[in-house]
Amino acid sequence: RRAPVGKRSTLAAADIIVRATTADERKSTVPAPLDGIKILDFTRFQNGPHGTAMLSDMGAEVLKVERPGDGDPMRSLGTQPDGFNAIFEACNRGKQSMTLNIKTPQAREIVYKLVEQVDVVVENFIPGVMDDLGIGYERLRTINPQLIYAINSGFGLAGEWSRRGCYDHVAQGVSGAMISLAGGPGTPPVKLGWGFADQVSSIVLAYAIMTALVARERFGMGQQVDVSLLGSMMTIQATAITGYLHTSEQPRTPLGGPGAATFSYHQAGDGEWFTDGVLTPNHWPKFCAALDRPDLVDDERSVDAWARAKNREWITQQVNDTFSTQPRQYWMDRFAEHDVPGGPVYDYAGLVENRQAWDNDYLIELDHPHFEGHRAVGIPVAFSETPVHVQGASPEVGQHTEEVLLKLGYSWKDIERLRDDEVT
Repeated sequence: RRAPVGKRSTLAAADIIVRATTADERKSTVPAPLDGIKILDFTRFQNGPHGTAMLSDMGAEVLKVERPGDGDPMRSLGTQPDGFNAIFEACNRGKQSMTLNIKTPQAREIVYKLVEQVDVVVENFIPGVMDDLGIGYERLRTINPQLIYAINSGFGLAGEWSRRGCYDHVAQGVSGAMISLAGGPGTPPVKLGWGFADQVSSIVLAYAIMTALVARERFGMGQQVDVSLLGSMMTIQATAITGYLHTSEQPRTPLGGPGAATFSYHQAGDGEWFTDGVLTPNHWPKFCAALDRPDLVDDERSVDAWARAKNREWITQQVNDTFSTQPRQYWMDRFAEHDVPGGPVYDYAGLVENRQAWDNDYLIELDHPHFEGHRAVGIPVAFSETPVHVQGASPEVGQHTEEVLLKLGYSWKDIERLRDDEVT
């Protein structure tokens, strides 16, 4: 792991050495799971960068290659007046950045030198673009036969749609998710937020790269890894699509609806919302005890799961009328007392105030060169013997260009010439 080394126009060789030494001194004596793994990251926007950020969280050294000037287009999308860009920060933390105009022969030679030293190359261009530039898998594998070359495309590498452009909501639409969320065939589509397809495919991308690293460790081979937005969105819907494949019928209940009467969300007497999770038969008596409604345990309309499904509207009315008599915290205490699964429905303010997220490092404080008191989403995985931590905030455009080139053997004169020729 390396510390940021300052903006590239003000770098000096001594500065690089001093700062790198400081980073080495700070490095933990206990390795993270991916310590020593080097990743060359050509991804842009969200669906690739978030995946490589997850690998950085696991200890990998990720070098982000950006176009000279404005860098990754995501840097300019959604930037707030104070200069903060939440999507870019979340998807590029802990990385290094260098600028390269990969359309130039000089940049291609730099890529070849880098590929000799890295374990993984990741890109999310339209399939074929990197091949046309002379830096696709077939070329790079001749330089590094053990290279893992991961592609996160829109629709996969095969078929007539393989070279079509694709973004998050396009994949949500093509994969059937928009209609499923809305309630089924004949309903206007509904879109999920957060760049949902991008985030899902980025997780699948990280999973695929990790699997390829294990395969290389076991069998000694590099390979190309193919991940797509469409495939990832179909995987996240696997249970629903599998049902349709068997019955040829798509459920008409919106996925976002309240569901069963006792596996749902409710409004308490103070207007606050909460959930319950009464899924198995042994939870039903506990649920009735928490509500102080013993009459519901043996009532023929609610005595078992079949009766409760048949009389869903009546059960819903009974339950909601009871919940409306007390504030949310009362019901949360009753649930805890009677071992009933459930919890508050929070907005983001409520989530951040909840100690549970902080106690597990799902939310963290993170040093940032421009924003004091910076807070971030932490790592959702913990290891007993190989602890992990977020390696830092996102880099400035090209922040590490000179450092990388010097390590590749370029002189300062070479670096100046590359800049004059608009290669970096």
